[in-house]
Amino acid sequence: MNDDRSSPRRNPIQDTLTLYANAHKWLLIPMIVILVAFTPLYFATFTSEPWAYHTHALSAIAWYAFIITQPYLATHGRIRSHRKWGMVGILFAGAFIATGLSIQPTNVFIGIAGGNPPVFPPEFFYGLTFTETLPMLGFAVSVFMAIVRSKVPDEHAIWMLGTVFFGFMPAWLRLSMFPAFAFGVEISVTGALLISIPIFVAVILYVGYRIGKLMHPMIIASSCITVVMIATSYVGGLEWYQEFITNLMKPMVPWPEVNQR
Repeated sequence: MNDDRSSPRRNPIQDTLTLYANAHKWLLIPMIVILVAFTPLYFATFTSEPWAYHTHALSAIAWYAFIITQPYLATHGRIRSHRKWGMVGILFAGAFIATGLSIQPTNVFIGIAGGNPPVFPPEFFYGLTFTETLPMLGFAVSVFMAIVRSKVPDEHAIWMLGTVFFGFMPAWLRLSMFPAFAFGVEISVTGALLISIPIFVAVILYVGYRIGKLMHPMIIASSCITVVMIATSYVGGLEWYQEFITNLMKPMVPWPEVNQR
């Protein structure tokens, strides 16, 4: 029988804190990308955008500020503050999900109005109601699992990281089209996604590998849902889907002016 008393015991909490010691620095990257990605489609037209967009933007910024500060608090000995803000974060998450879903009727009516050609055809906006709802559901599941697994540090951390991947997908989709706005590059939405989506999936898988969780359900789910976003225009171009989503969303349209565009 081997005597392992001389071997230091592993501390799961300390191992997780060490692993995520610099997470707050890396998480600044998604925040910057989001601000850049939404500049031509939101910030540049801020005054003409509907309130649904403003409330979602505010809740998204609040969530990402929260997700940046939480690992900093946890890894710098401020566990009590980390837990206190964690309760507040549930409200941020709820607002992010609710406002994210609330903008989907507007996407339908932008599609009805003909989209924003030549960059974004109408089918793109119809398709967003599907491919942006999936990551919102993934975000909700990640928050729920992070709460359920709050007593298991490494599981809590990776599910919280999942909210970054799921919440970041709509911004990444728009960033894919940034060359068309900034440099006048002629490229279809699907073409841009075929280039950018594999990059994002590679990032997700790389992060999963680095934290030793490559086959974790969150890593697999976020990768798969990201791939589905390539089909945004295809789904939006299906006549039966257009009819279905239009009938579903019409009573909830928050922006009647879109019909005049």
